[in-house]
Amino acid sequence: MSLRSLERLTRTLSFRLNAWYACVFVASTVGLYVLLYFLLSSAIEKKDREVIETQLKEFAAIYQSSGLRGMQRRAESTAEGGKTRNYFVRLVDPAGKSYIVSAPPEWVGYESSEVQIGNLQLQVNTPYLRVPKDSERDWTLGSYTLFDRMELQVGRVANNREMLMEPFRRTFLWVMTPTLLLGLAAGAIFSYRATRPIRQIVVAAKSIIDTGKLDARVPDAQAEGELEELARLFNHMLDKNQGLIRSMRESLDNVAHDLRTPLTRLRGIAELALQKPEDVAATQEALADCVEESDRVLTMLRTLLDVAEAEAGVMRLNLERWDICSLLEEAASIYEFVAEEKRVKLTYELQRPCFATIDTNRMRQVFGNLLDNAIKYTPEGGAVIVRARSEPGAVVIQFRDNGMGIPYEEQSKIWDRLYRGDKSRSQRGLGLGLSLVKAVVEAHQGDVKVASLPGEGSVFTVRLLDTKPGALVASKAA
Repeated sequence: MSLRSLERLTRTLSFRLNAWYACVFVASTVGLYVLLYFLLSSAIEKKDREVIETQLKEFAAIYQSSGLRGMQRRAESTAEGGKTRNYFVRLVDPAGKSYIVSAPPEWVGYESSEVQIGNLQLQVNTPYLRVPKDSERDWTLGSYTLFDRMELQVGRVANNREMLMEPFRRTFLWVMTPTLLLGLAAGAIFSYRATRPIRQIVVAAKSIIDTGKLDARVPDAQAEGELEELARLFNHMLDKNQGLIRSMRESLDNVAHDLRTPLTRLRGIAELALQKPEDVAATQEALADCVEESDRVLTMLRTLLDVAEAEAGVMRLNLERWDICSLLEEAASIYEFVAEEKRVKLTYELQRPCFATIDTNRMRQVFGNLLDNAIKYTPEGGAVIVRARSEPGAVVIQFRDNGMGIPYEEQSKIWDRLYRGDKSRSQRGLGLGLSLVKAVVEAHQGDVKVASLPGEGSVFTVRLLDTKPGALVASKAA
């Protein structure tokens, strides 16, 4: 493996997870060993001390009941019984003089002599001892002050704790090597499985970059986890992007088709005006027609940009809590003259109060487009009814007409940009009004629906949230 490949490997998430897992695994094992080592060492030391304390209490009781002679008899009876003298027993008076009562056989070098203690003539041992020293044994000494201020000392030889713990340490060294290998292997398996969704996302992204096709997807995993959820969201994002690109291509095709007509008219009008430069009236009329067609093109492009911004979630909304009924009355007043001219009865059924968090300018566009469509597609003598009512947490607005209606197969298509049904082509329009309505309403976290029967009319229903502006902004950010 080359140095560059090794460096690339060490930078991968799998390698870092493996290294962290192995470090944590080995550190946990070492910590457990150290804990067990100290617990076992402490247990051995505690056991030695407990044995010494037991002997101290026993000899102290003998001394209190039988004095030094009783202690000697106890030591001699132990020796005569064939038991090994494992304990060193000594008395030290307040003046510092020592009286050895008992010593193990290997503690050689002491002498026996007669000593006078009070009225007692006793055979005791001199305090000149040689304590054996080697790497395998320790000696432990405990002391206890008796009732007559004599100090009782009891000691015993025990195996060296370091020697007892040596097999434990040696076993640890033998166990750590396979433990480390096991940690690395388990970490590699764990990191490989854990990072599988990330590798699949990388493969899908590389495929899209290399081929330029958005049909690559991450295989769907049945497991439930953050990375699996990331993979599903990545697929969902690709679906959205693919749909947006497809919609953009279709919109560009439609725009190119729809712009061809006004641009052709502009060119034709301009050419006619140039053919008769001496006809001032015709030239002025041609310029007026050019301005009208230019406005039509600009309106189409501006509306397309608004729809694209809303659908992309980047439309800027100046949100405030507003009275929807007042806004509907304001919008309807603009179209009252159009309705009267067409002999269409325009009525309101507004149940106050009805407040919602909206961008008033954008919502005027929504209500204006829906009112314009309702009046436009309602025949003479028809009626358009505008309703508004409050529901828990929302405001519902309806625009009802008794016009030509919308065929069922076209009801899902009327929201598409630049789509115009067969019956609507007789009316002047761009085919962008309902697309803008849907985009703006959804940008407000609301929804808009249509219910229609051919020959009976249509009902467009807009549902807006009745929340505080900050809550709507937070909802959009989430």
